[in-house]
Amino acid sequence: MTGAAIPARFAEAFGDWTPRAIVFDCDGLLLDTESVWQRTEDRVVAAHGAQLREGDGDVLHGATIEVAAELIARRSGHDEQEILADLHRVFDAELGSGIRTMPGAAQILRLTGAKVPLGCASNSWLESLEDKLTLGGMREHFTVLEASDTVERPKPAPDMYAAAARALGAEPSEVLAFEDSGTGAQSARDAGLRLIAVPTAGFTAPSADLALSSLTDPDLEAWIASW
Repeated sequence: MTGAAIPARFAEAFGDWTPRAIVFDCDGLLLDTESVWQRTEDRVVAAHGAQLREGDGDVLHGATIEVAAELIARRSGHDEQEILADLHRVFDAELGSGIRTMPGAAQILRLTGAKVPLGCASNSWLESLEDKLTLGGMREHFTVLEASDTVERPKPAPDMYAAAARALGAEPSEVLAFEDSGTGAQSARDAGLRLIAVPTAGFTAPSADLALSSLTDPDLEAWIASW
């Protein structure tokens, strides 16, 4: 410990526990790819005449592209592989227009990366994760990347976070996760990581050790300074 004061919310949630490593989600937490994904989804849904139902949006939030393709195929009656190919094509095209970092993300990566090793765990495929982090100027911060095609089961299964913790040289109980979606939060919790939730605007915060409204929360920086 450095002797820096621990903000009360963090002391209540974590006591004197500090992480040996951190694993961040990507989409909607570090990078504003949720808006890119929403545009992709809207275009593919419209192109195939899919009729989404109540609750489908919650299923799609944080899901893999394969889960999205299967759902859109069911709602449209079109071929799942055709939908999947369209989702890949449209998403890549939308990404080409640029990518925005989420508020506070770059600063928190700098601060935490100066203290402990960092990993990133995303339900996108590895090539896409590499591309997104590179476009967003964040790839250099991570020593470990886990994606939907690097583990047997993607989120909400715990495989991805468990694998990231091992690769970072720590036990899951020694690792902190940052997540925005319920799908990812379940993955991190079931793997045994401690968890800070930063929910996407309009979504309820998933169950976590602590929920923040933004990575710009000054208490977060103060807690990191106390490690």
